[in-house]
Amino acid sequence: MRWWRADLHIHSTLSPCASLALSPARIVAEAHRAGLDLIAICDHNAAETGRYVRRLAGATPAVLMGMEIQTAEEVEVLAYFTDEESALLLQEELQASLPDIPCDPELFGDQVVVDEREEIVRHVERLLLAPVDLPLSAVVRRVEDRGGLAIPAHADRVPGGLLAVLGLFPEGEWPLAVEIAPWTPVAQVTASWPGLGTRPILRGSDAHYPEEIGRAWTEFYLAAPTLDELRAALRGEGGRKVRPGPELKEGR
Repeated sequence: MRWWRADLHIHSTLSPCASLALSPARIVAEAHRAGLDLIAICDHNAAETGRYVRRLAGATPAVLMGMEIQTAEEVEVLAYFTDEESALLLQEELQASLPDIPCDPELFGDQVVVDEREEIVRHVERLLLAPVDLPLSAVVRRVEDRGGLAIPAHADRVPGGLLAVLGLFPEGEWPLAVEIAPWTPVAQVTASWPGLGTRPILRGSDAHYPEEIGRAWTEFYLAAPTLDELRAALRGEGGRKVRPGPELKEGR
């Protein structure tokens, strides 16, 4: 086993709030520049770009299929999958439950699917940057039923953070871990939210521009950069470990 550096929260051209420079080719290039071993593409309520990033990346970096889901409570959850089919089936289900609001590029930004050849596959007409008509518990259940892993996104941040929106954790074992914002010190979160207990804390870049990829990261001590190994590390199994990178300093 060894340490693997991961950035598990990267947006692409499919997120209306992200730069149109975030094509699959640029994402892979920036991941190499940042020395990342594992990445996940997490567009708003969409997983489609991940398939094209995978085709370009090959073995390095390893690429998880992902998305950032906004629940009915407006809590944002990162969902990670191994196989494309599970992620894309959930994407279809989630997008059917989005409000029927068209995406006005002048107001929200473009929602463009770009393939590994830098060609536009399609424009997504319905606004993705909106809450689905499903509560948090139903979203987590749907992710897990399809073999995925659901983690609260930037849990401390307003808007969208689980702790910031709800003020507490749901009852039960979920979540296995939480992601915090790139600039938040770990000590600040653990002091403010003792309910975290011993849950691992993750940090991702939440990159909306190419140069932000890898600006924040988490390191995992694993046998391989896979979702099963990741899940085992969050549970502390077999000597696997998790350590978040340092907080992002102002101005970086």
